[in-house]
Amino acid sequence: MKKKLIVVDISSFIFRAFYAIRPLSSPDGIPVNAVHGVWNMVFKLLSQYSPTHIVMARDTGEKTFRHELYDDYKANRTEVPEDLIPQFSIIHELVDCMKLANQKKVGFEADDVIGTICTKWKDDFDEILIASGDKDLMQFVDEKVKLVDTMKDIVYDRQGVFNKMNVWPEQIVDYLSIVGDTSDNIPGMKGIGAKGAAKLLDQYGTLEACIENKSEMKGKRVIDAFENHVDDALLSKRLIKIHTEVELDITPEDSINSFGPNEDLEKFFERYGFKSALKKIKDIEYQNHVANENNESVAAIEEVIKFQISEFSKDVKTFDGAVAIYLDFDQSNVTSRKLISGYLLFETRLYKFNQSNLKQVLEALNNQDIFTEHGKRLVDFINRNDLKVPKKLYDITQLHYLIDQNSKHDLKSIAEEFLGKTIVELTKSQGDIEAGDIDQQIGARMKATVELGQILVKEASEKEVFAIYKDIDFPLYEVLAEMEGNGILLNSKYLHKYQKDLEKEINEIEQKITSLYEGEINLRSSKQVGELLFEKLNLPAKKKTKTGYSTDSSVLEDLSSMGISEVPGLLLNYREIDKLLSTYVRALPELVSSVSKRIHTNFSQHTAATGRLSSLNPNLQNIPIRNESGRKVRKAFIAGPGHLLLSADYSQVELRLLAHFSGDKTMVSAFKNNLDIHAQTAAEVNGISIDQVTSEERSKAKAVNFGLMYGQSSFGLSNALKISRAEAKEYITKYFERFAEVKGFLDLLKERAEETGYAITYHGRRRFLPEIRSNNRTTKSQAERVAINSPIQGTAADIIKIAMINIFNRMKNENLKSKMLLQVHDELIFEVVESELETMKKLVKQEMESVVSLKVPLTVDMGYGVDWYNLK
Repeated sequence: MKKKLIVVDISSFIFRAFYAIRPLSSPDGIPVNAVHGVWNMVFKLLSQYSPTHIVMARDTGEKTFRHELYDDYKANRTEVPEDLIPQFSIIHELVDCMKLANQKKVGFEADDVIGTICTKWKDDFDEILIASGDKDLMQFVDEKVKLVDTMKDIVYDRQGVFNKMNVWPEQIVDYLSIVGDTSDNIPGMKGIGAKGAAKLLDQYGTLEACIENKSEMKGKRVIDAFENHVDDALLSKRLIKIHTEVELDITPEDSINSFGPNEDLEKFFERYGFKSALKKIKDIEYQNHVANENNESVAAIEEVIKFQISEFSKDVKTFDGAVAIYLDFDQSNVTSRKLISGYLLFETRLYKFNQSNLKQVLEALNNQDIFTEHGKRLVDFINRNDLKVPKKLYDITQLHYLIDQNSKHDLKSIAEEFLGKTIVELTKSQGDIEAGDIDQQIGARMKATVELGQILVKEASEKEVFAIYKDIDFPLYEVLAEMEGNGILLNSKYLHKYQKDLEKEINEIEQKITSLYEGEINLRSSKQVGELLFEKLNLPAKKKTKTGYSTDSSVLEDLSSMGISEVPGLLLNYREIDKLLSTYVRALPELVSSVSKRIHTNFSQHTAATGRLSSLNPNLQNIPIRNESGRKVRKAFIAGPGHLLLSADYSQVELRLLAHFSGDKTMVSAFKNNLDIHAQTAAEVNGISIDQVTSEERSKAKAVNFGLMYGQSSFGLSNALKISRAEAKEYITKYFERFAEVKGFLDLLKERAEETGYAITYHGRRRFLPEIRSNNRTTKSQAERVAINSPIQGTAADIIKIAMINIFNRMKNENLKSKMLLQVHDELIFEVVESELETMKKLVKQEMESVVSLKVPLTVDMGYGVDWYNLK
């Protein structure tokens, strides 16, 4: 048997995991995000590479011989984050529970332990893999030793090192001695960068040879480096060169991979609330048991056996459990895609069927639990074939979103998280792929889908969000699928004309700015724009980045407000028009379907953590409306012949929800009496009557109304209103004195979230916030803002979703020919048959305003017209 050793740079894993994974807490409130990340990374390593031996190399946390060589070694390192400190000991406990050998040595770093193992144990193994993202360790790569970057899933051999670094492994030490290493505060040779160092080593081979031939050097910076910084390079080499004579406390035999399910590990996962990890261990335990019982390998269990649909009729009678379904289309376009094959999986039996068999399959499975990774796509195809959607169809993507809004929701990520499996992406449509291989790949995805589906249904039920899936998210699939299929008509001729107008405007801005600059200037180059503003025009520089002056929109807005120069304002206008052109005006006509002649967006329920729907490819929710140039893009969206566009927009729904939840008498009264809530707020805070409120006072009150609802601080408000922080703080104090019930409600939201670990909407959707129990003040504050915002914004999102479902069902029941086309935040857009206009206005308003019963009325503003811009 081939002996394979993996040496893990556990310190590298710890810091990578901490910064890559959002804050998580154990049931006792202990931060565990790094622990969770390290477990997943090590488990994946074990699963993916199947080592016979493994060692975890650790740092001691104490100073090493390198600190004696150079006082400033690692002096630029920031303090270890507060939430990470308690996790070190827990990670060491995890390693012990996993029965993995580990090694540390006082006076040395983990890299020295790794270097010693790779050097001294080389003859004991057929292959050695170093698991680390540290480029220093590339110096050990040779024919037997390779470096694995687990974050990128890349294995570097000799050629791989050269392809990445432009030097060979044996030159890595010299290369880093020249360029330095900012992460460890190693100086290197000032003036020589990565390309220059690689070029020198290609020519001379080693640092010492470069020094010997320094008289041949060319270029001012290189000459200066070899005249003044050779000592720095030689010191750097002593710091970078990894020690390979560490006295180890373990032998190669001690490093045998003994990982497996055990009582200590299970108790560890239970104590720290690692449910998915515990499930993985239980599954491994079960698979080992089955393999031993049947004398089969675990790998054989993963194989699927393919059957034709003709065998389905007799086999379906024996089905007693969950199944997976997968539809394989030739393309993603909803209006023109065709089904290549349908697949159904039960246990390890994979049935392949075509479109004509779909009805038979669905009818036979109507009472089964059916899992899919593409719920909306499946519902759409079923409806297009006039068939009935199964009542127990579960989309694992949406279920995963409901239990964890902050992670990735694709099958690959979910399978790695819950099953510890790597799902290979489909290689379909590559000419050299056999059909049988595609079937096996799809079968593997489906098997993972079933396993995950059962876990996620249980998890969603335990977290009390399964009802949200059944009552809102799943019924909405049918609505969204039809909206996507409907699309919206685009007036491409208008956009082509508008493109010319905007291009003319951009050219005029370019000419105006160029006249102030000697020579051509690329206005898309931040570097050149920075030079123009702060060196040529001598405007006050606000902030700098690593690459030069910052010229972001906040900087330009500040400069423009000073009135010193017209250029910042021109640049803001230029960027706005340039974005309109590239994102919409030029792009949208290219996206018109050749079949329907319409634009078809994709609506996602699992992109925005707030619960809001997202519009993708193209995004039709983000067309700018705060300026006339952006609003004019809406003129391109038109109704078909004999139709009108109808818009229905909730009026200030989130503020109405704030009034309802807080019960604030002033706010409730204002909405009941149809008063201007922002003017009313200004009147209350300033102690004047509503008719005395100026437009400036109303604007300030509006910013406060919305800002505080999103957890905005006095610092944020001062930036938004361009006032001092003291003024902003005073305004907030006055606001909360007058609206005490609002203050009490917002404080209560934070307290409830910290107590329960989640924020909850009116309908029961939960946003899980483990980071609200963090000891880190910044992390906790961010979570508190989410705790304030989520119940309000999430409830608004659910309200419009339920309204869409109800309107859709009524339109269908009343056989109306009008269509729902778009959802844009709190607004719905319909394409209405002219003869149905009054019916639709009444129906839509009625359904939208009666979704929930609040202390204040929900009101809807409506407009109609031939295009989206001219709705009256």
